Amino acid sequence: MKRIILVSGKGGVGKTTVAAATGLSAAKQGLRTLVLSFDLAHSLADSFDRDESLFPASKGLPVEVTQNLSIQEIDVQEELDRNWKEIYRFSAALMVGGGLQEIVADEVAIMPGMEDIVALIRLNECVKRDEYDVVVLDCPPTSESLRFVSISTALDWYVRKRLKTDRRLAKLARPLVNLLSDQASLFLPDDEYFNTLESIFERIKGVDELLRNPAITTVRLVTNAEKMVMRETQRAFMYFCMYGMTIDGVVINKIMPVEAGYFSEWAQTQRQYVEEIASDFDPVPVIKLPMFQEEVCGLARLESFSKELFGDEDGSRVMVDAPAMGFQKLSNDEYRLNIAMRFAPKEQISVLRQNEDLIIRIGTFKRHVLLPRAIQGLDTAGAAMDGEQLVVKFKRSPQPVSA
Repeated sequence: MKRIILVSGKGGVGKTTVAAATGLSAAKQGLRTLVLSFDLAHSLADSFDRDESLFPASKGLPVEVTQNLSIQEIDVQEELDRNWKEIYRFSAALMVGGGLQEIVADEVAIMPGMEDIVALIRLNECVKRDEYDVVVLDCPPTSESLRFVSISTALDWYVRKRLKTDRRLAKLARPLVNLLSDQASLFLPDDEYFNTLESIFERIKGVDELLRNPAITTVRLVTNAEKMVMRETQRAFMYFCMYGMTIDGVVINKIMPVEAGYFSEWAQTQRQYVEEIASDFDPVPVIKLPMFQEEVCGLARLESFSKELFGDEDGSRVMVDAPAMGFQKLSNDEYRLNIAMRFAPKEQISVLRQNEDLIIRIGTFKRHVLLPRAIQGLDTAGAAMDGEQLVVKFKRSPQPVSA
């Protein structure tokens, strides 16, 4: 059975250290393990105290750091050069057309979200090629992590709703654009561009099911015992659940000892937040880690950190396998969709039906849920919070009685 673990949280809480220690724990169990970073501000090599030239020399490919354990920092530029030259060429051409110098255009052609797509493809490849038993994703800060788990559904929506139309419109427009200027046609997507898009979609096919299978994929949230960080962790918990992800652990990092001298009052405040976090996230396991006397950097200190984190147990084990989202059949004419929504403010939840898609929005985050065929012919019969769950009901409309 493959295992995928996303390690996410607010910037600076210790995500990379927890991800590295989790990978090290799994490797100690004899599992082929990859720790994969797709945060543009990479620090994974630093965590293992490896030379900063490690990944430029490997061109963004995996590097073995100890037995059974490899690490990889995704290099978007290298991936674009290797795999998606048509999209890269088109993006850069648009930038040059907008007045940017060519060398600058090459840099900004790496659009937001590219690293997420690269990570999804790499993740899918690892599973399909049976390269690793465990993949630990060292995620960027919370909002970017949420974009990663949502982008597969967004791409699926684009393929279903827009790709064929965009290809057809580009083909119809090309003769008209050519009449205006030969150069103008450079800024219109061609068949190669759309073929490259289709090949990318094909390469991430199936990854959405992987991410939302709680027996394979879970999220570990890393937090600190501070009010702002705790609140962001609660929101992250809610949003990951909205996207159908299962959270199987919360790590409270950098807890200071009570006898912290100058920081004793801060340490006491931390104790209060630790208790609150443990209560708020129950029954999800909460792991409490002390502030270490030395910086956790290098293999030896990571091993000590891993021991504190997991003891002698396998850090890759599934600690919670209850799905965050699921459909429930009540009868042939009635279904329910249940989504875990702890911490969700009721006034910010919006549910909208568009044909076979259910659109759920909380604040600025939105998810498209493709409804199963058995439900697509039913009407949406209301949505409401039931305890800590959002329940959406689907019913068949009564047929009119003929005279």
